[in-house]
Amino acid sequence: MEYHKKIKQYRELRNYTQEHMAELLKISQRAYSSIESGQTQLTVERLFEISTALQINIGDIIGSENQYIYNNNFNNNATQNKGSLVFNQDNFEEQRELYERLLKAKEEEIEFLKTLMQKK
Repeated sequence: MEYHKKIKQYRELRNYTQEHMAELLKISQRAYSSIESGQTQLTVERLFEISTALQINIGDIIGSENQYIYNNNFNNNATQNKGSLVFNQDNFEEQRELYERLLKAKEEEIEFLKTLMQKK
């Protein structure tokens, strides 16, 4: 399953609207819709923002082997509270490598920003 489909499924499991997600990400609903439809290439930063807004780990979006995700939202707005399988990722090693590259890029960005702060 592609990441944009997972994002949509996690959003729906949280009973969030596209408008709510767009507001959390400080983008338009149309821009958010483009993310879910796969029309927008996401940056590492945007993936982290989305995972934070959905209260999940970025690994949940980019994939993990044999992971099950259940809807445990029991608030008054929840219309369906039954558990549902979202995905079963077969290519764990490739996903792990991608996740490690993302982490390394974040670490490099942090070091760069630290260097900029020291120069001020």
